[in-house]
Amino acid sequence: MENEMIDDDLMTVKEFSERVGIPVSALRHYHKCDILIPAKIGAGLQNNYRYYSPMQITVAKMVRVLSELHVPLQKISELKNNRTPEMLLKLLYTYGNKIEKELRMYKEMAAVVKVFTELLNEATSIEENEIYVAERQCRNIILGERTDFSGEPGFMGEFLKFINTPHKPPLNVSFPIGGYWDSMDGFLEEPKRPERFFSLDEQGLDVREKGLYLIAHTNGYYGEVNDLPDRMVAYAAEHGLEFSGPVYNLFITDEVSVTDPNQYLLQASAAVTETRSVISHKKRYLNH
Repeated sequence: MENEMIDDDLMTVKEFSERVGIPVSALRHYHKCDILIPAKIGAGLQNNYRYYSPMQITVAKMVRVLSELHVPLQKISELKNNRTPEMLLKLLYTYGNKIEKELRMYKEMAAVVKVFTELLNEATSIEENEIYVAERQCRNIILGERTDFSGEPGFMGEFLKFINTPHKPPLNVSFPIGGYWDSMDGFLEEPKRPERFFSLDEQGLDVREKGLYLIAHTNGYYGEVNDLPDRMVAYAAEHGLEFSGPVYNLFITDEVSVTDPNQYLLQASAAVTETRSVISHKKRYLNH
């Protein structure tokens, strides 16, 4: 059977796909949905060939933009058949706002993954009960209001109060949370009663200052620090360190990654200064 003559300016589906940046499979689907119908179809062939006109590039551009905005095909079909600037503007506002919201969500998710990756990389590289000194970078945090243990709320009561209290920016509980003390003296006196709680949310308006920190770890449920404060004080005395600022007790691993509550990993970081030159302690340089 003699093939039909094809106009010189028509493009095959493959050529058109390359020109407009839409996969061939998507073009075939758009054809089935009557959204982008080929200008000419070669009849009498085993697989009818589709040919597109250069004039259809503009329609393809519109379909591609709207599909990338996740506009339903039915809406795209309606707009194609009755296009007005007002209809397009309404769709762009609606789905543009949706995309912005999704972008903020994915950006926040990426930040959570980054924080946990850094913390877990550090945690899995240490030996049990290891203590060391590290240079911490300045980072934003969300610092809660002063706790009140005068009644009977207990640790979890104050912890839940921190989570449920409105914050600016709003608290994202996916970020690691920990307890805060103004000084090592406070940590020694009430190690199970944080003076505040904090979150490692980088959108926070408070700051953990850059500097030298003495870092120690222990395993246990929330609020259980075992002999951690005493070990830190002994290490500081032996290695010429003086406590000079806040203490942050961070819950690194919890029910997200550990099944046994007694094996939750807690990391205490206390701001210190060196009072004499001592080379026996480790000093790490960390990005978080």
